[in-house]
Amino acid sequence: MVVQAAVAPNRSQRLLLKIPYGSLRRRSVERMTEGRRCQVHLLDDRKLELLVQPKLLAKELLDLVASHFNLKEKEYFGIAFTDETGHLNWLQLDRRVLEHDFPKKSGPVVLYFCVRFYIESISYLKDNATIELFFLNAKSCIYKELIDVDSEVVFELASYILQEAKGDFSSNEVVRSDLKKLPALPTQALKEHPSLAYCEDRVIEHYKKLNGQTRGQAIVNYMSIVESLPTYGVHYYAVKDKQGIPWWLGLSYKGIFQYDYHDKVKPRKIFQWRQLENLYFREKKFSVEVHDPRRASVTRRTFGHSGIAVHTWYACPALIKSIWAMAISQHQFYLDRKQSKSKIHAARSLSEIAIDLTETGTLKTSKLANMGSKGKIISGSSGSLLSSGSQESDSSQSAKKDMLA
Repeated sequence: MVVQAAVAPNRSQRLLLKIPYGSLRRRSVERMTEGRRCQVHLLDDRKLELLVQPKLLAKELLDLVASHFNLKEKEYFGIAFTDETGHLNWLQLDRRVLEHDFPKKSGPVVLYFCVRFYIESISYLKDNATIELFFLNAKSCIYKELIDVDSEVVFELASYILQEAKGDFSSNEVVRSDLKKLPALPTQALKEHPSLAYCEDRVIEHYKKLNGQTRGQAIVNYMSIVESLPTYGVHYYAVKDKQGIPWWLGLSYKGIFQYDYHDKVKPRKIFQWRQLENLYFREKKFSVEVHDPRRASVTRRTFGHSGIAVHTWYACPALIKSIWAMAISQHQFYLDRKQSKSKIHAARSLSEIAIDLTETGTLKTSKLANMGSKGKIISGSSGSLLSSGSQESDSSQSAKKDMLA
């Protein structure tokens, strides 16, 4: 396998991969060019561009992306696209990539590699690379305003971003310049205050107090704050009830939550996974059957007394199917963790994690981490998801196509 990568000189790097189609029989060039061009946005701001062949499974695409971070704990991550309702729709790993209902737009399919399954604390993560990616994911969610955060907390979090990226405070001028380059201050936080200078001053106040903290300590302290936020780790979906009243449904490793449409912080209803009896969807309707000991009713399902309560929400068919798929996967994640609790390694102390992160330094992204501004040819590892087969010369015309079998 040969991978050709080209990196743009700007901050957001674009990675162009060329992987020849390996098979038992040589396909024609015309056949090889079948597929669809995709662009995968990574958590470190790079973009991976590739031509996805029809038979490629979503699991294989996730394996490929994970290999660039030397990521071993892939079970927490996924690849998603923004559907026509504006929600993230996650690729189902056992399906082919191109079988998903992507938005009907011209140009490449835009995909996002990010955290899909959250846990209570990064202390339960085994590998430093996983913790680094959780940190990048949290920064992205805060900056994109996917997590509700008080502006004063935003300023404190921004100071930790500076400490992690730049080290100790040097001068006001340098900090103001750095804040304009780093994804640290969400737009909403800026709107809530008189000026950008005021927000920068508040960040500087917090930043000066962090003098002497290591990079690892800054990451751990940042994550400790984010993990305490009530909206962290929750996937939100806009739905309506039978009366047409809008609500948010929040899905996480804890269960299913129902929120007022103007308040994503305090749930009105909580359905923990251990209460769940069944969940299903039909066209525009998503329903859950929850064990409720306070309720004794006669149902056609049991032909007897039971404590089952049925809760139903409505949205367009595509979104309902996406909600159902996420609920199924989050429930399975809950069951997997519950069944393997006895096997789960003891949580590491945060101080130990901080030391490890400081020693390992910046995130190592395997083969793609140390590329300069010029494109380089990088050989694939023996653990490639592609089968071995004859490869075309790099100088041939067909080898200039970006391929992923």
